[in-house]
Amino acid sequence: MDDTTEWLLKTAQTQAEQAKSYEEAAFFMALQTFIQTQAKRLEQAEGEVDGRTWDHERW
Repeated sequence: MDDTTEWLLKTAQTQAEQAKSYEEAAFFMALQTFIQTQAKRLEQAEGEVDGRTWDHERW
């Protein structure tokens, strides 16, 4: 996980803890899940690009 993703997760966690209503807390908790999912998808896409680049049969 890169620094930006970690910062986003920590910020969302802090906001969830400081939320004054259930709706705000739920939003920031869902945001954390979204950030994690997007980071995973990005990592998978980067791996796919690397894999296709090094596929000698498609050169």
